Order: sequence, then structure tokens, then C-alpha cells
Amino acid sequence: MKERICPLIHLNCPSNVNCSQCINVPQSPAFIELQSAISQTLDDVSNSNQEFKDMLVNDHNIIPHLTRPLIYYKIGIHFNKKLDLQSLSVRHSSRRCLRQIHEFCDVSAQTELVNDRYARVFVIAIISASGAGEEQGEEIYYRLSHISWLLRNLNKGRPFTFPPQHLLARRSDEQIEEEGGNEEIESQLINKGFSGNIKNEAKVAKRRILNYFIEWGNQRPDWYNK
Repeated sequence: MKERICPLIHLNCPSNVNCSQCINVPQSPAFIELQSAISQTLDDVSNSNQEFKDMLVNDHNIIPHLTRPLIYYKIGIHFNKKLDLQSLSVRHSSRRCLRQIHEFCDVSAQTELVNDRYARVFVIAIISASGAGEEQGEEIYYRLSHISWLLRNLNKGRPFTFPPQHLLARRSDEQIEEEGGNEEIESQLINKGFSGNIKNEAKVAKRRILNYFIEWGNQRPDWYNK
């Protein structure tokens, strides 16, 4: 399975990666369909096959290949409704894979994620969900929770995985700000969608961002250990 799927990850690799296994394919509706199938398969297999999940977590070179369709996707480029949904599937599956990497990987992979602007992924997802047509409440809620989860883990670390990474948390906060995330989160504070959970999660995300760097000598707020 690994030998069949992994080569397909190298379709149109990001130029900054200088990937020796890159396979250049012209951008087209057929290519988006292929990307959708690849990302969905990658997500499904990594959830059911421990060996494949270990590969996903430990192969840091895979990170920029997963962040590319999330960060560089242009909202204004559409072929048709079907392909828009497939593009959404690519981004959704890539986010799930990246979250598994963040949850289980070591410090070096955490650094790689931050270098590839992982925090921006969630801001882009929130803007995409709330900026066109009917708001996607569930999508907004989960991306807000992922921002909170990311900053909390970097600030506090994860047992048996990596210690607190305050500087990485600070860089992630800067990436959120650069992408317009602070303003977007602020706008969600009055969003009563998803049974009121969006505004509540926006409050948590805002607190995480405002307190991304806590000096060890300072008294921690009550929410810090929650």
C-alpha cells in the first residue's frame, strides 16, 4: 500500500521543497479529481493502518506536500461545483493528516509544521467557510478549536512526545496575525451558529492567542491548565 500511494504524493511538489521525486502534471479538472482521491486514500489508510500512520508521522518530508493544497489554494479559481467539492475534500483530508502528525510527532516535526505555516491552514479554512455563501458552522467551529488546540499544545507540550515549545507557539501566533486570523476570530465572537458553540470556541481561541507566551515566573490564568 505504501509503495503505491506515496509516489502519488509527489505530484506537483512545491518548488521550495526541491523534491527529487516530483512528477509535474498540468493543472486541470482531471488533476483535481486525482488529488481528491489521493488525499482521501491517504487519510483513510493512515487511520486504519498503524505502519502507514508511523510513516506519516515520522517522514517530515511529507509535511510540505500536505500543506501545499491548504495554503496555496486560491478560493477564486473554480472549474465547477463538483470540482470545488473535490478541492474541499483535498484540503479536508490534508488537514486531518497534518493533525495526526502534530498530535504524535516529535519536536523536529513540530518545527517543520511551523516552518510550513501550519497555523495559517486553519485561518484560511475559517475565512473560506465564512466568506462565501451560507456559513459552514461546523467547519468554522472545528478550525477555531484546532487553533486553540495547536497553541495550547505548543505552549504546554505533550507528555512523552515533546516538551513546551513557547517560541514555536509565538511564531504560530504571528502567522495567525499575518493571515488576518485575529480579525476573523474577533468577528466570530458574535456568531451564534452551531448551537452557540462557535462564539464560545472563538473566545477560547482569542485567549490562547492573547496569552501565547507566558513567562514561567508569572502567575498563569485559570484556563492555562484546562
